[in-house]
Amino acid sequence: MPPADTPLPAEAAALLREWLGEEWTARPLAGDASVRAYYRIAASDGKTFVLAWYPEEVRTDVHRNLEAHDAVVEHARIPRVVRHDAAAVLQQDVGDRTLFDILHEDRDEGVRLYESAIELLVDFQHAGVREVNPRFTAEFFLNELAMTREFYVEKLMETPRAVSESLINPFRKLAEKAASHPYVLCHRDFHGQNIHLFNEQLYVIDFQDMRMGPDTYDLASLLRDRGVGEILGDATEEAMIGRYRELREGDDGMRRRYFETLLQRSLKILGTFSRQPLERGKMHYLDFIPATLDSVRRCLAELPGHREIAELFPMSFSLGDARDRAIHYHSRL
Repeated sequence: MPPADTPLPAEAAALLREWLGEEWTARPLAGDASVRAYYRIAASDGKTFVLAWYPEEVRTDVHRNLEAHDAVVEHARIPRVVRHDAAAVLQQDVGDRTLFDILHEDRDEGVRLYESAIELLVDFQHAGVREVNPRFTAEFFLNELAMTREFYVEKLMETPRAVSESLINPFRKLAEKAASHPYVLCHRDFHGQNIHLFNEQLYVIDFQDMRMGPDTYDLASLLRDRGVGEILGDATEEAMIGRYRELREGDDGMRRRYFETLLQRSLKILGTFSRQPLERGKMHYLDFIPATLDSVRRCLAELPGHREIAELFPMSFSLGDARDRAIHYHSRL
């Protein structure tokens, strides 16, 4: 049984008693940007599991997430589901050691494992055409960029509305370009913090939002998310693009497509990294913005056809000033 002060919902505790018996402990784990809660469960025999708990408002997601698991479990290494209920999923524990952390601790080891992660990505794509979630569309990409205009451009950077509105057409052009790429199954958040090293093997987690999308979308996420590009360096990034192209038997346009999807995704993430501190008070997301802006600059240097974005998008960023504005905005909510 968990100690009395364990913040485990009573309904979840009842499920664990049914599944594991009376002797187990629960420890909260750091969650993601959603309202799901995660716990490491230690059974009486020493085995550990991870319990994903879904509050009432997101319980419709459970079926979708199980469908995603079943779609890829025979193709790529993911945590296997052990038991599930309408409100909870008990799954294999793949530890806390992330690819992101390894790269920061030991670049050489990290690069080796990032190369393995590209193979894991291609394995994931071997699940084929899956419609667990609606596929990416130009309108979907444009709506993501609208969030960036609202939360990064207008609210965090306090850019005049007229400048923000002048980005609509350049963003539409980028969204339509990305949606015209060849489509494969995309994880959607295939980055180093969602890839764990456990028993010398890589496992990918947090795959429930997978959908059909541009063939380089997940690669761009892997190689550039949250400052990874600064550690890998341009030469390693180029080599990994080449390795992915080799594994995918890609065409000559794959490199260009990589930078187009990277540009869309980097701009979209700026909206997420701005919204979290503004609306939820999670100020640490601001720390990821400078590296994301570096990715935007790299893409714009590679893609002269999107010069309007380069001319209009606010790129001069002060972390201290942004934090002050975010704190002030959040305090008024």
